[in-house]
Amino acid sequence: MNRRDPDHPTYRMRFALTVGLLIGLSLQLGCGEPAAPSRSNILLVTIDTLRADHLSSYGYERDTSPVIDALAAEGVRFDNAIVQWPKTAPSFASIFTATYPKDNGIVRRVGLRLPQEFKMLAEVLKEQGFATHAVVSNGAVASEFNFDQGFDTYIETWKLTPPADGQDPTGAGSVTRLAQAVIGDHDPGQPFFLWVHYLDPHFPYEAPEPLTDMYENDAYFDPEEQIEIKEVPIRQMAGIGTDQVLNERTDLAYYIARYDAEIAYADAKIGELFEFMGDRGLMENTLTILTSDHGESLGEHSYYFDHGRFGFQPGLRVPLVFHYPGVLEPHVDPDPVELIHLSPSILDFAGVELDENRWMQGRSLTPRLMGSSRGARPAFSQAGYATERKWQQIVQDRRFKLMNVIAGDEQRWVGGKGVFLTLYDLENDPGETVNVLDEFPEAAQRLSRSLDQIWSAEPFPVLTDDSATRPEREMDDETESQLKALGYLQ
Repeated sequence: MNRRDPDHPTYRMRFALTVGLLIGLSLQLGCGEPAAPSRSNILLVTIDTLRADHLSSYGYERDTSPVIDALAAEGVRFDNAIVQWPKTAPSFASIFTATYPKDNGIVRRVGLRLPQEFKMLAEVLKEQGFATHAVVSNGAVASEFNFDQGFDTYIETWKLTPPADGQDPTGAGSVTRLAQAVIGDHDPGQPFFLWVHYLDPHFPYEAPEPLTDMYENDAYFDPEEQIEIKEVPIRQMAGIGTDQVLNERTDLAYYIARYDAEIAYADAKIGELFEFMGDRGLMENTLTILTSDHGESLGEHSYYFDHGRFGFQPGLRVPLVFHYPGVLEPHVDPDPVELIHLSPSILDFAGVELDENRWMQGRSLTPRLMGSSRGARPAFSQAGYATERKWQQIVQDRRFKLMNVIAGDEQRWVGGKGVFLTLYDLENDPGETVNVLDEFPEAAQRLSRSLDQIWSAEPFPVLTDDSATRPEREMDDETESQLKALGYLQ
């Protein structure tokens, strides 16, 4: 029977979902009600350290991501998705609470415990009747730091015994296998929310064979640019330390090729997860979202193989794809979007009634998912290692980006010592190399007003009235060991 046949079950389901969504959209346009397909599953796939511009669907010359590219082609791809802080724990704290780091206080580093009074996305979905599950591979979101709030099951791969086949328990293969097991054990009568977090392609860029060196010496491999090796164990600025050198190589292209190989490895294993779900008919009734917690600097601005120190695009711009067959019409949204809008959008699809289309500080992306540009605003981020709220403040629209760098030791790497404001023309200078503040005063003033409006606003009340009932936990040895191996702890 052809899938276009009106009697085919897939056709009937897609027709019902599409009609339901169009009715919901008409209600939304008329009276503000969100469109929400009934009893949908929700799959959130996040890939650590994945910058958007190293995916083929975002214009990269290497074919690194056929699975993600196919998902993007069939869904809504946001071309300018911006994280609120380019570090794992602060980024996910913003995503799952829909609040800015300046208000929730989770800034600068990992190992900060989220207050239990934070209302988390999984808690709200659980209240809505969803089964809530997570498979995560980075200790920065360990249960000791309360990232497991609201989850029925929370699998932390670095705490597991290595599998018999010798695979890295934190690698993409193990993560996919565990996610498949969670889905296989799930009661089909209940909708699920599943968060799957892949650690690849985090440094040290070690994809398993035969993928490890798959891009070395290809048509895009240029060995000319060299990295200076500093006589210290760890270094990120103006070179790398001796402990970071891989196979005695000093050519930048070698490290970039290995980073790309990690992307290809994660992409393939995500493909296996999608195939597993497709074989069970789950992709057709699942809202699938794919994004990253932050990007990675690969030598830009003399910053090597790290993230969090600066608010440049390699660390801030990540992929964001929403996919729902027969429900979301494929298109590309070119305007900036903040990841604090992710949770309200998920809650909207889950049928949660939102007040003025908002949850916490985020807004549902439903209008933009349906092709409307309504709701597109400049994106706000923070970055840096400074203390006492001297964090970098960044705001950007589709073309221009304004950075306010307060700390002197960070200024020297951005606009220069004593230069607080830098304006970049991302359209003509995507590498953010020229400060055009004086050339475009109107753009600078417009973005400065947006920055001031966000930064000077009254602190948002992130804490709820819920009493904290869970005892605080010390960091597990396994978590501490993994965070040290990833370079988060010394």
